[in-house]
Amino acid sequence: MNLWEAILTLVVPLAAVIWGVNICHQRGLWLLAGWNTMGPEERETYHQKALCRLYGRCVALCGVGLFLVLYGSFQHRDLPLCLGVAIIAVMVLLSVVVPILNPKKYRKSR
Repeated sequence: MNLWEAILTLVVPLAAVIWGVNICHQRGLWLLAGWNTMGPEERETYHQKALCRLYGRCVALCGVGLFLVLYGSFQHRDLPLCLGVAIIAVMVLLSVVVPILNPKKYRKSR
């Protein structure tokens, strides 16, 4: 692994983990595209803390998956690559499915 690959493998996933932790602590919401496009009235229908915790954890774990994907890709190893893709896929799926399955936790009653 050359220096560029090592830097890329460490810096990009670390940035994703830091971003996820910030979202989990309700900082950096302006980086969430869907949140920015909502109007203030629509934002009021969501439990912001619960959504931030969920999305922050998912983004942080996607950073771990991204590390595995990059490491497996640059080292030509299939197991870390497949595990990283699986982690990212599960986190994306959970970020969509969990609020649908548990609407009382993530949406305010009208």
